[in-house]
Order: sequence, then C-alpha cells, then structure tokens
Amino acid sequence: MAGCEESFGFYFIFVLLTYLLWMDLSFFDELAVYGSSYNATTASKMMFPVKSVKLRMTEHIDHYINLPLMEVTNEKLGISNIPGVTPNVISGLHFFCAIIACKFIVSDRLTLRRVGCVLYELRNALDLLDGVVYRAQAHKKQFVSGWGSSGYLVDAAMDFAGGFLLGFSIGVFLQRYPPMRRVRHKKDIEAGKSLITDHYSGKNEKTSYSFVHIDRRTINFVTFMAVVQTVARSGFWDYYVRSYHELLEVPSAQYSKELQSEVLNYRSTWIVMWLWKISSADAFFEFTILAILFDKIWVWLRSVFYIGFFQFAAVLVLSQLHLMEVRRYMNGG
Repeated sequence: MAGCEESFGFYFIFVLLTYLLWMDLSFFDELAVYGSSYNATTASKMMFPVKSVKLRMTEHIDHYINLPLMEVTNEKLGISNIPGVTPNVISGLHFFCAIIACKFIVSDRLTLRRVGCVLYELRNALDLLDGVVYRAQAHKKQFVSGWGSSGYLVDAAMDFAGGFLLGFSIGVFLQRYPPMRRVRHKKDIEAGKSLITDHYSGKNEKTSYSFVHIDRRTINFVTFMAVVQTVARSGFWDYYVRSYHELLEVPSAQYSKELQSEVLNYRSTWIVMWLWKISSADAFFEFTILAILFDKIWVWLRSVFYIGFFQFAAVLVLSQLHLMEVRRYMNGG
C-alpha cells in the first residue's frame, strides 16, 4: 500500500510539474513574440490574452489551474449575474471554507487531512473567484488589485484569517501528534571497562539509536517562524506588485508607453517577476498543502526554517536592486 502511494505521489508531482512548466513556457513564449502591448484582435488569438504584472507574479497553480477554472465557472454558471452575489460574499465564503478545511487538517487520520487539503485548495480557488466576479461586474478586463478599496480590504482580511487558520491548525496537529527524531546513543560493549573506554572509546563503544518526540517548544517556534515568514512574503509580494504596476502599467506623463513596454519586456523583469511566482505567500500555501497531502509537513516546516529565510532574502535583494535600476533608467539616470 505504501509503495502504491509513493508511486502515485511521484506521478502526481511529475504530471503537475510538467503541466505547469509547459504553461510557463507557453506564457513567456507569447511574451517574447507579442510583447506586452497588443490590440484586441491579436489578444483573441492568444492562449494568455492578459499579461498584467500581477498575473506574471501570481503563483503557478492559481495562474494556470484555479484562475482559468473560476473564469469558466463564472462564464458557464453566470455567478456574477446572480442577485446578491458580490465579491465580499465570496470572500466570506472562502473564509468559511478555510475553517472547515482546517478542522480536517488537525485530524489524526491522513485520509481526513487530505480531504482538508482539497477543501483548502477550494478556498484558494474561491479567493480567485471573488476577483473574477468583481471584474465581470465592473466590466474590467485587466488583472489588477484594487488597492485601498473596501473590497480589497475585506479580501485581504479574509486571506489573512484563512492563512492564520492554516498555520494554527498545523501547530495544533503537531502538538497533538508530535513528529519523531532519531537520537544517537553510545553503549559500552563490556560494562566493566568504563575506565578503559575513556581512552579507547572508538574501539569499545557501539552506537545505537532510539526515536523520541520533538519537544513542543521547538514545534511552536518553527511553526511561528513559518507564519512570520508567510506574512512577510505576502506583504512584500503586494509591495512589489504595486510598485511594478504603478511604474510600468499605469499611464504616466513622466514615462511614455513605449518606455514602459520596453522595461516590462526586459528579461531581467521577467526573471524577477517569475521568482515571485514561487516565492509569494500563495506559493508558500500551495507547497504547504502538498506537504500535508503527502504527510511531510514537519519536513517542509524544517526546510522553511533553515532555507526559506535565505531564499526569501535573496529574492528581496534582487527585486529591490532591479526596481532601483529600473527607476534610475526610466528617469534617465
């Protein structure tokens, strides 16, 4: 049974990565061919007619699976035309979905935790549906955040609450069922030779191992630092989305449209934005869901603790240097 699960997990990840890689290549190939400025006729022939800054920095599963699925759902079911259905209602719905999902995630049964993963992924999809409904009701095509609006604040609050619930439920689960760690012991071969072993420990000792539960203080600290990192990723992702949007997409008397398109098409701009696709809080949530799905949550949290901060810091430094250089270039510096 375990072998079947491992095989399924391998093929699932392989198919998922292959699909996302193919979609990424298609997306950036269209960017290379058509650039960032094109008319409606050209857009109608594209696989990805919208290529806003926010969309370029949206994590892969949301970009290539959840968003198209929610757009088709709204188109077929006419959700945006249903009386009383507003983006804020959907935001509240995806928070409720997060509550139900986290109830399953704290279960001691892996099957129920996997159900929780599916429900939380549904929450992620609904988080995109509120934007789809908003754009449909406002008759907007561009994929852009509505910074400062009431809908933006409500959605941000529900996102924060849903993310906090996920972190809290993981902490509760690990407290109830703490992971094990291997402890190394050395034993004397001959009990009467304890004095000799002080001098010849390498020859007269053998190693044995036992497994003990990781203490709760360590679990709490590692989980807390993962939550802190998630909040930081969310805040900085939003900051850079807004910075690049205002600099490269918003019409400005200071910068020509041609100059904005030129910088937006730089390969360095593509790279920085792509790095945020795998470094955002939403990407972090997707990785966490996969870790729960394959019962590797503690392995994932430890990786985040030891590696995540360095990766995040590297992306921050690179993004800030690029943003400063872009501003200098566009200002004629």
